[in-house]
Amino acid sequence: MIQTNIPKLPQHIAIIMDGNGRWAKEKHLPKIIGYQKGIESAQKIIESSKELGIKYLTLYAFSLENWQRPKDEVAKLMDMFRGYLKKDIEKLIKKDIRIIFIGDRSKLDEDIKNSMKEAEEKSLKNSFCLIIAMSYGAKNEIARAILKLSEQYDKESLNKNNIEELFESVINPHSIPNPDLLIRTSGEKRLSNFLLWQIAYTELYFINKNWPDFAKQDLLDAIDDFNRRERKYGK
Repeated sequence: MIQTNIPKLPQHIAIIMDGNGRWAKEKHLPKIIGYQKGIESAQKIIESSKELGIKYLTLYAFSLENWQRPKDEVAKLMDMFRGYLKKDIEKLIKKDIRIIFIGDRSKLDEDIKNSMKEAEEKSLKNSFCLIIAMSYGAKNEIARAILKLSEQYDKESLNKNNIEELFESVINPHSIPNPDLLIRTSGEKRLSNFLLWQIAYTELYFINKNWPDFAKQDLLDAIDDFNRRERKYGK
């Protein structure tokens, strides 16, 4: 971990990595090139976050809604993800990075699911935690958590005093702290079905820069903005 002059680091940062396709379009390049550049940016931000001393980083990689994109585009993205799992993830694990995937894995091919599980198991004891939201949708996550809760507890076990705590244990089995700061690139100002339960008191930061151009200085600027805010949690 490097020394910084940041007064207070967010413990957990979440990022909606938006603008890959837009970046490619502006440069008259195939859309897939934008996603490839986006992966490069993600790798740099992962390493920068770890160096700064941030403990948790959540990246929104592929949403449930993204499955509705053209089949050839989805196929290319899945092939890129396969390559990432085989090559880049292994490098991260060797750098003491723990990998956790969140999302609905039911639509993913078996080889991808197996690689994801293997990465999680191999990195279990690592310190810095990278959470990758893959085939993820917050509404779906909440619905699945409700179903699991109903399977684990009978009506008599649930009451207004414990329901929120029990729900939290189901939706967050790894006990990951809720994000302190959420960053969205590309200038869009919406949450896009991302971590709706977890970001009740998260600070939101929007930047008018496409994800492939997002660099360490942009991360530092977001953290600086975070430090200028007063978090009251409704008090």
